[in-house]
Amino acid sequence: MNRSGGRSYFSNFGSIVEVAAPGGDVRVSASNGILSTLNTGTTSPGSDTYAFYQGTSMATPHVVGVVALMLSVKPTLTPDQVTSILQSTARAFPATCSQCGSGIVNASAAVDAAIGGTTPPPGTNEVEPNNSTGTSQLVSTDNTTINGTLSSSTDTDYYRMTLAAGGTLVATLTPNASSDYDLFVYNSNGTLICSSERATGLVDTCSVRNTGTSAFTRYIRVVYWSGGTGATNGKYTLNLNW
Repeated sequence: MNRSGGRSYFSNFGSIVEVAAPGGDVRVSASNGILSTLNTGTTSPGSDTYAFYQGTSMATPHVVGVVALMLSVKPTLTPDQVTSILQSTARAFPATCSQCGSGIVNASAAVDAAIGGTTPPPGTNEVEPNNSTGTSQLVSTDNTTINGTLSSSTDTDYYRMTLAAGGTLVATLTPNASSDYDLFVYNSNGTLICSSERATGLVDTCSVRNTGTSAFTRYIRVVYWSGGTGATNGKYTLNLNW
């Protein structure tokens, strides 16, 4: 991310991106970069100093450092749990960023979630029928986690929420470990505006921003691709944060 919280011009983006972190942009001013440690030596140690840099080499240490903090307070976290926490606690983008992951990594919130020191997000269960936009399940509380089930390979679940002008919706779909479910977000006209189609057991995330001047409905859809179905093997959770 750049200083304004949007995507840096050099950054990766797309459906495979899971989370974002500060990477800087020094094209206009060095102070818009990431202040990093530096040593003046070339072949042997010299004086320690600091300098501004930009790049994915600046963003990656932010995320790695947060993961290290998470593991220091809970060493038993699995890689999937780490990913899920990073995404579910990420800060919403303050600037427009399409296909940049679930948000900007948030160290404090991620560590709190790792140790269980925060109140869990409000939870609710899926209510059928919700197989179309017309029968979509209303979600009215921010940061809600929905416990859902895909009953068959042809089942699909729709949810809807109202996104305020200037607001950003982050939808995070966590399937059961043996299943591949996909995530889609549509605007109020039914036009697809975000999709995430990752492999079996992997978390899908969509982040969409309302750049208009009025609140609009957003539809979030969970779709079966492969794996389990039914009350036991078809479970997933969907977190909606805006």
